[in-house]
Parts: sequence; structure tokens; C-alpha cells
Amino acid sequence: MTTNTAATAKLTELFAKLDMAQLIEAFEATDSRNDAEVPTVRGWMMDEMERRNPESFEAWMNGEATIPARKYFL
Repeated sequence: MTTNTAATAKLTELFAKLDMAQLIEAFEATDSRNDAEVPTVRGWMMDEMERRNPESFEAWMNGEATIPARKYFL
């Protein structure tokens, strides 16, 4: 297993252990970050949100961009 693959597995495992409120808070905490890794990490979080609640995820993706994820999931 490569270092990147191992890191990905650890992070996705971590996200799976968070409850939805914690996951949303972690996602929102990345809003003001400009690190190169942020889009990838947000993608992993979004994958977990979609896995847990595909209907809310779809509504969020099809909704207005100004409406935060918490309005759809919490």
C-alpha cells in the first residue's frame, strides 16, 4: 500500500467514525482553507455524506450554492 493510499484509507475511516454533525463541522472548517489538499479532503467528506444520506446529498448538490450543507443534512 502506498503512502497516499494509506493516508486516504485512514482519513476515510476517520470520517466514517464521525457523526453527521461532526462531519459537517469538519467540512465547514475547510471553507476558509486554501491548501492544495483541501479539494481532495472535501471530496472524501462529501463521499461519506453521500454514502450516509444520498437523498440529502442530491438535494444539496442540486440546491443553491449559498445554502450550507447543514441545512440539508442536520
